[in-house]
Amino acid sequence: MKFEDVPRLPLTTLPTSFYLMANLSKTLGGPDIYIKRDDVMDLAHGGNKTRKLEYIFADAIEKGADTILTMGGIQSNHVRQTVSGAAKLGLESHIFLNNPVPEREKEMLSGGNYLMDVVMGAHEYIVDGDDDEINEAIEQVTQKLIKQGKTPYLVPLGASNGLGSLGYMIAAREMMVQWEHMGINPSHIFLGTGSGGTHAGLLTGLRYFGNKTTKVIGISVSQPEDVKKQTVRDVLAQIKEVIEIPDDLVSEEDIIVSGDYYGDAYAYPTDSANDAIKQLGREEGIILDPVYTGKAMAGMIDMIKNNQLENAKDLVFLHTGGAPALNTYADLFIK
Repeated sequence: MKFEDVPRLPLTTLPTSFYLMANLSKTLGGPDIYIKRDDVMDLAHGGNKTRKLEYIFADAIEKGADTILTMGGIQSNHVRQTVSGAAKLGLESHIFLNNPVPEREKEMLSGGNYLMDVVMGAHEYIVDGDDDEINEAIEQVTQKLIKQGKTPYLVPLGASNGLGSLGYMIAAREMMVQWEHMGINPSHIFLGTGSGGTHAGLLTGLRYFGNKTTKVIGISVSQPEDVKKQTVRDVLAQIKEVIEIPDDLVSEEDIIVSGDYYGDAYAYPTDSANDAIKQLGREEGIILDPVYTGKAMAGMIDMIKNNQLENAKDLVFLHTGGAPALNTYADLFIK
């Protein structure tokens, strides 16, 4: 199928804003730094999953689904946006949550994304176990729903399959138009790389729509560089199963990930991320989170300070959302 022919169900107002972060740029004394505000969208405070869900929900509706199932951490941004999209479309939602930071369970269950899921009426299942146990719980509920006469649809983790990732091909085209209007030609885009769909979709979109030079720098939020690179490769392969693109559209050299900034593990905060959160808040009035965007910003700042970017100009930070989760880390900021 051609990219333009894949069904998409609009769930938010696009384009999202794009502008210069003048104060941060001045502080760092390097190239101009711009921000793409994908944290501000219509689905319960927004985030990068909204773009992916426009394709995922289109597929779900086409298949007659009336019930959505998905999974993630207790403070999952993906789950929150999926539940919001389901409510918007009149679909029932069932969410399967695990706790990636056991020692912060009380905080994780006290507010943030989890509270929003509750307010939006999701059916919640807290699963203390590995992926196999989560999948088993999902299968049990799925069969129960089918027996009740419902048509369930499983949204993958992060909505990061080949179909969902097409949402970031649109984001790439959208940014390219904004850059043209502003007269800039960014050398690098920074983002947090987790389930790989945003990274793979953005990279594919840039190359598909004719940008051969802008580098996409993924800052891993949870695993070593080689693991995340393979995650991105896997999603790139899935995209090729959905739409017609040349085999050599994205090269191996295009896949760039740093594993230097994620700390102990997924959802475990780092000092450098917390510092980046405070810096951006005080200098730009923009809120990041300790799980994704704080780590991505910390990586970008460090690379700028240490002159690790070749021919850097008009840098772009892709804000993928996550601010609601900041509430559950309040003790790290309120002294």
